[in-house]
Amino acid sequence: MSTLSEDEPVFTPTDFIRYEARRRSVDEESFQIPKRVILLYQKETFEYARQVLSGKIMDWLYGESRPFCISVVDGKDIGLFRAGVGAPAAAFMLEELIACGAGSVIEVGIAGGLQSSSKTGDIVVVKEALRDEGTSDHYFPSNVALESSLRLRELLIEQLALEGIEHEVGAIWTTDGVYRETRAKFLKFSSKGVLAVNMETSALFAVARYRDIEIVSAQVISDVLSTNGWFPAFKHETVSSSLQKLITCIIKVLTRV
Repeated sequence: MSTLSEDEPVFTPTDFIRYEARRRSVDEESFQIPKRVILLYQKETFEYARQVLSGKIMDWLYGESRPFCISVVDGKDIGLFRAGVGAPAAAFMLEELIACGAGSVIEVGIAGGLQSSSKTGDIVVVKEALRDEGTSDHYFPSNVALESSLRLRELLIEQLALEGIEHEVGAIWTTDGVYRETRAKFLKFSSKGVLAVNMETSALFAVARYRDIEIVSAQVISDVLSTNGWFPAFKHETVSSSLQKLITCIIKVLTRV
């Protein structure tokens, strides 16, 4: 048995997949998934996407607790996965998706608007994710900027424009400290023109860059932050409507990848 180098991980996503295969007495290949994957978090959005895709639930690593759905659209295999919320959970699940075959990933999430013009239901295509979480630091030094895939981003922007769906393109702030989104931090990021804040995207961008796959993120504004406080609207019709529009659009994008 060879000795691990200092920077080599003690175990890898592939090790976990092999463990699960042995535990279930199945081949590792049974966990293989399509290259094209939609990664999201909301249960209602997952169910909507599954219906649109007419997808089949497969017995993936997490079973019913975190279902994985497979569909074929215009001859292209597309996967759909509902990940855990927060940078650490989303990042390690993306690692496993990649180890099982994912190579072009589109994240769909909800985020808090930071600009005075922000409205619930607004759609943001993420160009850059500013790092204020700890997970990405395990992949790159803190001064490394993390951006979405130019190719996927341009395809998504083009498709949104074709369908007449209003959207903004810009930066998002990703944090672990939901209840530490202080006034000072709000002013810092909003004054730089950052459009929104969420909990996952910069960590996902770090994993994607480290593993050399394509990723882009589209976020729907579900609440708005300001110096006057917090204005939540997670269950508002404008939020669910925008998420549904995004899903339909993203499926079309993935058929072109």
